[in-house]
Amino acid sequence: MKKPIDAKRHGIIDYAFTGVQLLGPSLLGINGNVRKTYQALGTGFAAVNAFTDTPVGLKPVISFKGHQKADISYLLGLSLLTASSMIRKNRRALAFHLGFFAAALAHYVLTNYNSRN
Repeated sequence: MKKPIDAKRHGIIDYAFTGVQLLGPSLLGINGNVRKTYQALGTGFAAVNAFTDTPVGLKPVISFKGHQKADISYLLGLSLLTASSMIRKNRRALAFHLGFFAAALAHYVLTNYNSRN
């Protein structure tokens, strides 16, 4: 399967995902702990993206293959976060989280991490 997301598109989508993480929970009126958690995740997400060697990276310190490893770790963290009571017991937080997790997983699966070679 030819993966349609190259390094540049991946970086642009990551910046959009950063915005969703930073603003989404607040706009949806989700509780403070979930909001703070997603703000922290979004900040880390933005930093990794900014320091990745892509056409939209600000300072190329991390290779795109290294970014792939960070994405795997991030997805693992999101999957574990699903079990936390602050997500699981709040219907709105759970809906946001599962939607974001599904989008992030699709983004990972559709990315050609060899596009910078």
